[in-house]
Amino acid sequence: MAKAFHEENIVFSINIIMLAGHSDGEVEAKYVLPYQKFVGEDLRELHATYCLLDEAWQAYAAEVCALYAGTRPDKLFIDDDFRSLNHGVQYGCFCPIHVSRTAERCGIALTAETLMHAVSGASTEHMAIKQAWMQINFEGQLEAANRIRLAVERVSPATRLGLMNSGEPAHSFQGRDMDVLLREFSGSRRPLSRPAGCSYSDSIHGELFEIHQVTALSKSVVGEDVQIVSEVENYPHTRFSKSIRITRLQLELHALAGAEDFTLNLYDYLGTPYEQEPDFLHLLIDERERLEMIQAARKGKKLVGFGHPWKKDTALKQLSRRGWLDDIMPNRDPDNYLPQFGIPVQFQLGKANLIFGDAVQCYDDDEVIELLSRGILLDGLAFTNLYNRGFGRYLGCEPAGSGVVDGFTVEQFGFNPFTGPFAGNLQTTNWAESKKQGKLPLQLRIDPGAEAISMLLDDDRNELSPGVVLFENELGGRVAVFTVPISSFQFLHRCRAYMVAKVAQWLMREPLPVWIEDCPNIGPIYYEGANGEGLLGIISGNLDVMEVKLHTDLQLFDLFTGEEIQELRMDPLSVRFFRTQKEVGRAER
Repeated sequence: MAKAFHEENIVFSINIIMLAGHSDGEVEAKYVLPYQKFVGEDLRELHATYCLLDEAWQAYAAEVCALYAGTRPDKLFIDDDFRSLNHGVQYGCFCPIHVSRTAERCGIALTAETLMHAVSGASTEHMAIKQAWMQINFEGQLEAANRIRLAVERVSPATRLGLMNSGEPAHSFQGRDMDVLLREFSGSRRPLSRPAGCSYSDSIHGELFEIHQVTALSKSVVGEDVQIVSEVENYPHTRFSKSIRITRLQLELHALAGAEDFTLNLYDYLGTPYEQEPDFLHLLIDERERLEMIQAARKGKKLVGFGHPWKKDTALKQLSRRGWLDDIMPNRDPDNYLPQFGIPVQFQLGKANLIFGDAVQCYDDDEVIELLSRGILLDGLAFTNLYNRGFGRYLGCEPAGSGVVDGFTVEQFGFNPFTGPFAGNLQTTNWAESKKQGKLPLQLRIDPGAEAISMLLDDDRNELSPGVVLFENELGGRVAVFTVPISSFQFLHRCRAYMVAKVAQWLMREPLPVWIEDCPNIGPIYYEGANGEGLLGIISGNLDVMEVKLHTDLQLFDLFTGEEIQELRMDPLSVRFFRTQKEVGRAER
């Protein structure tokens, strides 16, 4: 095939779909390779999936990549089974190589079981073991990447080597620094990344926002010189699971996130004739001009909105209060929640920032003071972490009673500017399910200068504790504390969307650049350049046609027609793009 391509001057690239194994299969013994098997949290060796730290496996992987490189492809992609988790079991690896190297690094005796318990433990010793385990894991991945790259360079120096990769929480769990890893694969050439693209079947609601957010977050942690190639995966290649409409939206949202190029799985691996599914091919022909226009408008711009910053060591700092590995995986649900509320977000520090849970422990004391001198939105666990670190004077409240509210509760919205038309609403706290997860609402006592804009009530409507507390501290910063454990069940409601938007603007001390009011699952992604010109994408994950109430001081022009937009309507499961310019005075559309 390669010979024929070269003869016809056709440039081609290769994706090696499997080196270590995506998920385990009971293949025949003749297909099982003689390398260290992956060991997940069930502490059993997998059948035919391998640990990346095994030097013999690394030599094998380098040989395989060299064979493909011998065809002189333009690019050679390693697929995302180059990882140490999600190989049929969720977390790992706890194989003898990981155990022995971690034990040696820490100077203690370990077994697979004690290593796993340490990774999910909360003591100082456990945290040190967990850190060593993550470091060793990443060092092994770098060694494997180096051996693969050198093997490819010897055979085809012009071939660029890139990596298909997972989302940032998964990278954090593995101890990965993606910018460093991509550069180890690329050597002296331009780094090449194919981030997770999401939407492996038709998507609605927050899943549509996730398509952009996951790719955009991955782009935000690597250098500007890294080439982002999007992943649009339609396996098993049937419109029973994924439509042309969602495939189109995925391509466009990846262009908005900054993808320079696209990889799209059009047809299956079993030789199904192209003419049986021609619509995917027609899609590419029809979409090309639109994608190029989105890419041109996106170039040189950065996300602007309410801050939801990311730190790559989040998984290291995250503790499990239950001793469960699940609890170590960082949670980025607010990346989707805020746009679903009509609030744009950015992944760098902003004038105000949302930092939940143990993620706040990624910031040293000086960084915390900087955060508290801006605006910060905290959940109960983040509040507790900061209070225990001695920052209570800046938070506007302190623990009271037992510190938690254990029992039936609802949250009642107060009568104030932050609740507007939803004043008096009762909101579920989802207390029973939260308790099963080891989480309960906080019981707080507020300072004289603080304000509670909602209250927790018992089943007789007696007040138990503040629900949301606002405070302006002596640093000149503003703090909002949400005491109820946050989940989609109790968070994704119209009244909460209104409250969060108003709190966000109070924390920022200025209006959001764009705010879409009271349109469930319709929200903005806003990029802005140094000259003030912007690109606004509005996503609808809603199944209803919606008239959009847009608050902004931006002038909006349809990206494709140039028409100025005064009124805005969104069709179900759609995305629209607008070139923006700043204007004096705010407008509502």
